[in-house]
Amino acid sequence: MRPLTLLTLAAALMATGACVPKENPEPDYMKPPKSYDPAGADLTFNKERLEKYNMMNETERDSYIEELKNSAGSFKGQAIFKSGAGLGEAMADAEYGSYELSASTAEVLFEITIDYNIFTTPELGKPLAPNAAIEFTGTLIDLDFQDEDKPRKLTLRVKADDVKRLKD
Repeated sequence: MRPLTLLTLAAALMATGACVPKENPEPDYMKPPKSYDPAGADLTFNKERLEKYNMMNETERDSYIEELKNSAGSFKGQAIFKSGAGLGEAMADAEYGSYELSASTAEVLFEITIDYNIFTTPELGKPLAPNAAIEFTGTLIDLDFQDEDKPRKLTLRVKADDVKRLKD
């Protein structure tokens, strides 16, 4: 009888969702800091600038991308860090940095998400924890805009001079 009672109690607790409050399902420690604002902050691809980019024709986009590529250190972004890995000297992207970070943002504008491949040094990349909000500056290497898919996706490759974890 005792195992049956425990089983009934466990089933009742699981059915009620006692661990997660309904009005705020995400705990505070999982939320990004207040300084994380990829849509509103002064970034290369914030909501306003992404909207302008979205309205450009192909020739204007190509010109804008070349301008960004030729402006060393002018790219600025924010994202949620996913993972990082060292790059061997023989790897093709090692010329941009010996450590590669993967990061992304949620929807910034009109169902457009942004994925970043950020190349930097191990000193800047290794201390970052997964799911940390980061900010980085550097130079745009390449941009790929998939505007035929849903959600549309912007994939950016950036050689970062500075990467830091955002804090409140």
